[in-house]
Amino acid sequence: MDENRFVEFLRSEFPFKKGSGIGDDSSIVKIDKGFQLITKDVLIEGVHFDTSWFSPEEIAARALGVNLSDIAAMGGRPEYFFLGLGFPGHYKGEKLERFFMSLKKECQIWDVELAGGDLSASPDNLFISITMVGTAENPVRRDGALSGDLIGISRATGGSAVGLELLKKGVDIPFYSGKHKYPDPEIDKGIIFSKYVNSMIDISDGLMIDLGRIMSASGSAGCIDYGNIPVSDDMKEVCRKYDLDVTGLVLTGGEDFSLLFTITPENQKILAQTGIVFYIIGEVKDGFGVRAEHNGELVQLMVPGFDHFR
Repeated sequence: MDENRFVEFLRSEFPFKKGSGIGDDSSIVKIDKGFQLITKDVLIEGVHFDTSWFSPEEIAARALGVNLSDIAAMGGRPEYFFLGLGFPGHYKGEKLERFFMSLKKECQIWDVELAGGDLSASPDNLFISITMVGTAENPVRRDGALSGDLIGISRATGGSAVGLELLKKGVDIPFYSGKHKYPDPEIDKGIIFSKYVNSMIDISDGLMIDLGRIMSASGSAGCIDYGNIPVSDDMKEVCRKYDLDVTGLVLTGGEDFSLLFTITPENQKILAQTGIVFYIIGEVKDGFGVRAEHNGELVQLMVPGFDHFR
């Protein structure tokens, strides 16, 4: 059973009667004026980050950023959050204080508040769980893609994965390691997109696997034209220099937190007139599954993206 099938199992076993529950970037509950969004992300040392690469300040920024991005993926604005923190012995004292001072700074940057939570000692690894609450006027789900829609992304992909692969090689190029360590949630852009798009998700596990989640939820198929994805000359050169598969990282590298969406051709033209930056990279078709093509040929991928069950 992969992660998608396990999520489907949970959806069937735990229906949410008060709104839209398991299966999107956040749950949706109708309130008096609009909708409330609630999301939770867990970050575990050794799985989501390595403390030999990440400072306490960077871990705090990352933990908050990935949750902010889930709200952005629904077209919402984050407001406040709850923090669960399990910290091992080596994280007491100065490191813990640095973590919270960074968290305070990030709260000020993103205009969100810490509303409460829980702290506990942890036997070995640092464990962080954040529950983020936000609101939206037009929440966007994953299941709205229609055949004939265009597939778009808000910005380039692959940069975070390049940063991670370089760190594994003992190479720290600040531009790419920064892409990996500091998520940049596109909150304002997500709110604008929500007025025009039919479906949306943030790219956390990889472009192809997250597109697959939209297509699976919508009962459609998605075809990507790799040539339409923005890939900088610098990233191509870095990948050549350090023997990295640029195509694979662009299509399957996770944690870029770009917004991936589908939109009608008519609304795409209207959205383009706003001056907001986005890229059309493919099309939704009848059928099931996802594929990527380059110069008319199918792109073969070893792994479609990150899956906790793989």
